[in-house]
Order: sequence, then structure tokens, then C-alpha cells
Amino acid sequence: MAATLRARAAGVCARRLPSITALLFAVPLIEELASGVQSSGAPDIERSFGLSHTATAVVLFLVPGLVQLVLDPVWFWLAERFGRPWLVRGGLAIMAAAQLVAAVAPGPVTLTSALSVWGLAAGAANSLSELTLIDHRPDERARTLARWTLLSLLGDVAAPVVLGGLALIAPQAAWRVGFAIAGAMLAVWAVAVSLRAFPAAAVAAVDDEPPLWQAAREALRDRVLIGWLFGTALCSLLDEILIVFASLHVRDELGATATGQNAVVVAFIAGGAIGLVGLERLLARYGEHRLMIAAGLACGAAFAAWLAAPALWLSVVLMVPVGATAAPLYPLATAQAYARCPGRSSVVLVASHLFAPLVLALPWLLGWVADRAGTLCALALLAVQPIGLVVLALTTGDRDSRDSRTGDPP
Repeated sequence: MAATLRARAAGVCARRLPSITALLFAVPLIEELASGVQSSGAPDIERSFGLSHTATAVVLFLVPGLVQLVLDPVWFWLAERFGRPWLVRGGLAIMAAAQLVAAVAPGPVTLTSALSVWGLAAGAANSLSELTLIDHRPDERARTLARWTLLSLLGDVAAPVVLGGLALIAPQAAWRVGFAIAGAMLAVWAVAVSLRAFPAAAVAAVDDEPPLWQAAREALRDRVLIGWLFGTALCSLLDEILIVFASLHVRDELGATATGQNAVVVAFIAGGAIGLVGLERLLARYGEHRLMIAAGLACGAAFAAWLAAPALWLSVVLMVPVGATAAPLYPLATAQAYARCPGRSSVVLVASHLFAPLVLALPWLLGWVADRAGTLCALALLAVQPIGLVVLALTTGDRDSRDSRTGDPP
């Protein structure tokens, strides 16, 4: 009788929950909100532990980033062996526990250890949730990625807002409370996802499929795939890297105060949200290659106009179209990469780690350029992203690659 009552109660709870698709789409929002605590709270964390700037970067970013870089691909092998649902649910639970440990960390060693574990678990929960949604509707890859990117963007925006509000309530412990709130949210989400069945992939697995690592090695012989993975790596340029160097540029060249710098960042994020919402609508009418070329050309023009802005107010205004045209490039490029391995999106994600060192090195390389030639020169190099993606779209348009909107060759 007790078992029957528990089963009925679980069934009632499950019926009241959102669909598994909605739950998985919310994962990037929560993940970005949680990761934003360590970014936005970095000054307070540094002050709490008496760290130097270098030590803060090592504790919050370098150590967790290196651990994730080395061990992240293991999750995809485990997912192939045991299935994605277990890894997503377990990843969310571990993320929750790690955030709660970070909230009560007595020192930097405990904090960086917790964040390293959190980063590994996030690689499982976040990446495998994305792959599940892509494989569930392979004919809508670009639309799925547009929604995913938009929700990630909303999480990025929410993190500093939440932490700023907490700073008003608990100035000395805002980052600890932020970690605790993120941990509680992740725990709730882990339970919710555990009560829902995962969607099946649209393309059934073949019995004689090669193992993941063998498939990844074979995929690396695909020059078109390598090209789009390189293009996806370039999409890190007109993102956080642009925000950092744009803030420095308007401060040094246009005399912007902190308020002016924030206005430029807000304009970029607002433009990105507009662009992603528009992309989802445009995908219902136009093919991905055509949209990639159009967005890339428009982004290059908008970025050049922004670089030439002589006044702060104009820089803020022109940053909106930069964000609106840059944001669609990532989902469009990533959709082209996934289209090369239909039904085995995890192969693409494993292969993408080939460019992980490049993504990590780009900020340092651009910083080196900025130190020697100025921020304007470093910013000009970011135009490689839209130009490179347009070239990729033009040179691969006649290859055997299926458009995920129509299923037809481009």
C-alpha cells in the first residue's frame, strides 16, 4: 500500500512538472546563472580570502578550466556506455552539491576544488542536455541552438543582477548566498529532471556503429566538419572577449565612465537577444547557409561602423546591431557542424575539443596585441569571426551537407 501511494504521489508530481524538453532547455539558463556567481563575485571572493589578482584568476578560472578541458570528453564516452539520462541527472545533482560546498568554502583550495567538480558536472549536464535536444529534432538543429543560446544569454544577464541584489542584503556574504541559491536551484532541477522520461533520438542508433573514439577519429578526416568546428571556435571572439576589450576601448579612447562601459555591454547583450529571437523566425523561411552569409556580412559592416564611432553615445547605439548580427553566428555554425554527423552529435562535440586550446589561448593572444598595438588593433582582429564564417559558408555551400531546416542540400 505504501509503495502504491508513493508511486501515485510521484505520478501526480510528474504530471505537474513542465515537459522534459522545457526542463532541458532551462539547464543552460541555470548553468550560466550559477557560473556567473564566481565571475560577478570575483572581487568579493578575492577580498574574503585575501588573494592577489593572479591567485583569484587561478582559483576561479584556470584550475577549473584545465580540469574541465582534460576530463570533459570522458562524459561522452560514459554517455555512450550508460546513456545520457543518468549522466544529465547525476551531473545536475553533483553541480548542486558542488555549489553548496563552494558556499561554505573556508579557503581558496576548497573553493577551487568545488568549482572544478562543478565544471566537470556541468560538462555532463549542460552538454548532454544540448545533444539530447538536438538529436530529438535533428531537422531543427539551428532553431534548437538559437533557443539554447538565448537562454544562456538570459542566464548571463541574470547573474550580476541577482548578485547585485544580494550585495544590498548581505554585502559581506553575497557570493556565498549566491552559490547557495544556485545550489538549491540545481537540486530542485535534478529532482524535476529525474521524474521525467527523456525524449528518444529521431535517428535510431545502428547496431554496428563504431565506438565513440573511433568515430571521432574518422570525423576528424572530414575537412568540412573541421572547418565548421574552427568556425565555431571563432565565435568566442565576438562574445566575452569583445565585451572585455570593448569596455577598455570606450574607457581609454572615448573617456567612458563605469556607467558608459556598462551601457556598451548592455547594448551588446540586448542586441544579441534581439538577433536570436529574429533568427528563430527567419529559419522558418530561409536556409542556414543563406542566413550565415547574410548575418556574417551584416556583422562585419556593423562591427566596422562601431569601431569607427567617434563618441560614446554613438558607440552604445551601434553596439546593438553588432550584438544582433553576431549572436546568430554561433548557432548557425554549430548547426552546420552537427549536420555532418546526423544521429551522433556527441561525435561532433568530442571532435570540437581539438580547438579547445585555441579558445583558451585567444584572450591571451589578443591581450598581447592590445599591450603592444592598442585595444583598437586588438578589436579589429575580432572581425576574423564574421569574415571567416562567411568564407566557410561560401566554400562549403556545394558540399554534401544537409540543411537542418529542410533536410535538403544547401
